[in-house]
Amino acid sequence: MSANPQQPMSANPRQPMPVNRRRLRSRLLLLGLAAGLAWGCAPSTDSRVVARSSDFVVVSTGSKTTLRSLARAYLGDESLYRIIADFNDVSRVRGGQELVIPLKPANRAAVYPNGYQVVPILTYHRFAPKGQGCDKLAVDARSFAKQLAYLRDNHYSVITFSQLADFIEGKAAIPPKSVILTIDDGYRSAYDVAYPVLRRYGQKATIFVYSDFIGAGAGLTWAQMKEMVASRLIDIQPHSKTHSDLTIRLEGESEKAYRERIREEVRHPSKAIERNLGLPIHTFSYPYGAENDAVLAIVEAADFRLGTTVTRGSNPSFAHPLALRRTQIYCDDDIKTFAKRLDVFKNVALK
Repeated sequence: MSANPQQPMSANPRQPMPVNRRRLRSRLLLLGLAAGLAWGCAPSTDSRVVARSSDFVVVSTGSKTTLRSLARAYLGDESLYRIIADFNDVSRVRGGQELVIPLKPANRAAVYPNGYQVVPILTYHRFAPKGQGCDKLAVDARSFAKQLAYLRDNHYSVITFSQLADFIEGKAAIPPKSVILTIDDGYRSAYDVAYPVLRRYGQKATIFVYSDFIGAGAGLTWAQMKEMVASRLIDIQPHSKTHSDLTIRLEGESEKAYRERIREEVRHPSKAIERNLGLPIHTFSYPYGAENDAVLAIVEAADFRLGTTVTRGSNPSFAHPLALRRTQIYCDDDIKTFAKRLDVFKNVALK
């Protein structure tokens, strides 16, 4: 564990430790000069490289430089802009600033002496137009917009399951206040109501569909899913074929027949998504969140990186990748309740 983690030991563990930028910049400048490294223009930005090492780069920002453009140029993904923002204790970029960009995460597992980072996965099912009465599983458009605005205004980073998989597998770090948005079942309201709100706020979500529901009266169509996928905001992943509880054996069903049925429940929606949308398959959502040893073994054998339940809670880097926790969001959750669902750090004395 790092002796000087970015996560502070304070009453508010969600805030990263501010960096002494002047001292660190001076060290990096000396490092860059001692190594004889080149200065010059930053790739794909109007910023200028002041110094670079294998672990850090110092840039002088231009008038058009943004945190996202820096993350895209140096971290390979603009959604990682919070890493730069938190490391430098800034919320926006001004021309002429000198910023330090960490190229390698010092603590990929995000485990610190005072606790560890966790990632909440929020789950929605249906959505309703503004002003419609409350149905437990149908969040109205106005409430959904308020929730996305809360994430934006409080500096949460909405990440993808691929990023979470890399985090759990120890391949990459993620921003300190990361969250994932998911929508289960594949109701048409995900396209009619949720998708326009997601576009307005530029936030990503994963829709888990069960293939027998696609094209049904209240279900999404392939054309609608293609449109959403083309926006690069929406990922589509499998939620079984029939949405049956995969842990229940049918009356008179043999163990062999049960396992083959489960394999088809996993295989059919996966192949349909690959064939119709051309998307890589990486995360399986268990209907009703139900799984057992047989289901987990079949999902693992199908090369899924992740699997999701509906057990409430957030996920650390050492979570079981095929039994991730998710927290459901309901129509009567006000913004204070929503905020309580965003557990991003567990305070535990690990020394």
